[in-house]
Amino acid sequence: MKKLLVLFLFFNIQCYSQTEIKNIDPKLFGTWEGSEKDGQQQGMTKYWIMHRFIDGTFVLLFTTIKGEIVDNFSEKGTWWTDEKGIFHEYHNNSKMTDTYSYKVLDDNHIQFKAVKQSMEMNNTEYEFIDTKVDDGV
Repeated sequence: MKKLLVLFLFFNIQCYSQTEIKNIDPKLFGTWEGSEKDGQQQGMTKYWIMHRFIDGTFVLLFTTIKGEIVDNFSEKGTWWTDEKGIFHEYHNNSKMTDTYSYKVLDDNHIQFKAVKQSMEMNNTEYEFIDTKVDDGV
């Protein structure tokens, strides 16, 4: 009976840990910036700064320019990576997750290619490069 109880507890702990713990690629930590023009929407330019924290949370600051309209907004959420080299970005406001394949080009550049986006885009081949912001450390 004790062996059965221990096995049951071990199984539950393993199941819980597999569903709750997410992979975090340490190469993606820190503050990153990027921009793109016409990538998601024709006629729109986007600039962003994203800080990915070690705990799997992020803060994202956007500036968008479309014609004469300039908009600034921020987003918060969680991020993680998986064993297939996919980056996941869950947005608290929209309750949606964007997914990207990613490739670390060097210590200061990461290339992202859209796998699944939460918003509609004109471009099914959406990609961009994030550049590490020197934090002075």
